Amino acid sequence: MRPGDPLSAKGSGCEPNRRVTLTSEGESVGGTTADNSGEFTATVEFVKIVPGRHIVSADCGIVLTGAVDQVVTSSTGGNSTTLVVLVFFVLAGAALIRVA
Repeated sequence: MRPGDPLSAKGSGCEPNRRVTLTSEGESVGGTTADNSGEFTATVEFVKIVPGRHIVSADCGIVLTGAVDQVVTSSTGGNSTTLVVLVFFVLAGAALIRVA
């Protein structure tokens, strides 16, 4: 993933055609609707960049969780300063919780 590339979450195991809500630390970071197979892909958008690991949950009848590592680095070259944000996201469906 390169700086500026869109961040997305992919998952499976949702109830077919169910709304998928992505949250991190209580804030909405995205959403979509699962397809007929219960799979989804959604854009993840953080309101602010805070360095560190952030847990993202996808609720779609089950809860899928993953981690986002945000790293902020800066470099200088000539007379300008460039801020580079590297974000890596993995949505792991290993911990599935059925919502009754």
